[in-house]
Amino acid sequence: MAVGDSALLAGLSYLAIGRETTTGTYSTCTAGLDFISSTVKTQQDSRIIEQIERKRSYSKRIQLGKNVAGDIEWYFRPLETADAFILQNAFGGTVTSSTAAGETTGGAAFSHVFEIGNMDQSYGSMCINIRKGPSTGGKVFQYSGVRVNELTVSGAVDEPLMMAASVIAIDSTQNTNDIQSALTCTANPILSFVNGRLSVEGTFASLTSTSFWHIQSFEFQLSNNLKAGTESRRIGSDVLSVLPPGMQTYQLSATIRFDTSTAFDAMIAETEYGAEIEFTGVTIGTSVIKQGFLLEFQKLQIKDAGDPEISGPDGILTSQVVFDVLRDESASGYAVQATVTNDTSGYS
Repeated sequence: MAVGDSALLAGLSYLAIGRETTTGTYSTCTAGLDFISSTVKTQQDSRIIEQIERKRSYSKRIQLGKNVAGDIEWYFRPLETADAFILQNAFGGTVTSSTAAGETTGGAAFSHVFEIGNMDQSYGSMCINIRKGPSTGGKVFQYSGVRVNELTVSGAVDEPLMMAASVIAIDSTQNTNDIQSALTCTANPILSFVNGRLSVEGTFASLTSTSFWHIQSFEFQLSNNLKAGTESRRIGSDVLSVLPPGMQTYQLSATIRFDTSTAFDAMIAETEYGAEIEFTGVTIGTSVIKQGFLLEFQKLQIKDAGDPEISGPDGILTSQVVFDVLRDESASGYAVQATVTNDTSGYS
């Protein structure tokens, strides 16, 4: 078969995720992810040697380090295991599971709190198995030592709750380990903007689900600032030796109709806020509790109030409000934590 003389349909691909107990050692990937797009790939960098050879073109190169990275975008589903694995790795800490608040005796709803940590828990990294194309003709790629460098959570009017993860891996292989038969297609629902909210109050303790800002969109980004440069490599290998996290940083923004100076006044006065973003879905089977996703912020300050620009006579004035996300300094304080409510008992 000549190179490029056939066509493979992208929609017949799959992506599955597993957790590694030893970073960089590929494990079993059984948690399938219904995804929108994936750019995860391997690049073998090189450098052309520039030297005087009495010719006008260069003739030599050396191989540099292997770079394995890319982005995955998907609609978040609270009931999917793969979503929880990505969240756990992005936050880097423990997952505390318990019966959901308000659950009745014998109910099947559980809440899972994802905490910030140093990626040094029992599962410090992930592995990914991707088939690019159909079972016949498609190619399987395995990625080991995968960590989330950036996680983006976003929502907008007329859109479901979306997530995107920018990942970096230690190594990859191309092989024949097709695991499609181990994956199952589910009817687990996504979370609609209709059942979402952003609540902002002067104190975290005063937050309620009935008081919220009337936003049109939001975006939260968590960055682990993974160290994937020469400091994480060694002589004698073209792959990363380690993939340590740096300081974890955050940014939260929201688009809102401009009808008050509240955000501007808070920016000037350096007012501290508490906030939470919540999306709920349908009621979990054999339960009275709805599946859902919650982000909680104990300490926010506005750094850009989004003072609107007037670009024409027929537009609606809007503000893009940007928050600094800070860690609360109390003994039990944090910058952000996530809670997923579903029918899984735990992720230990």
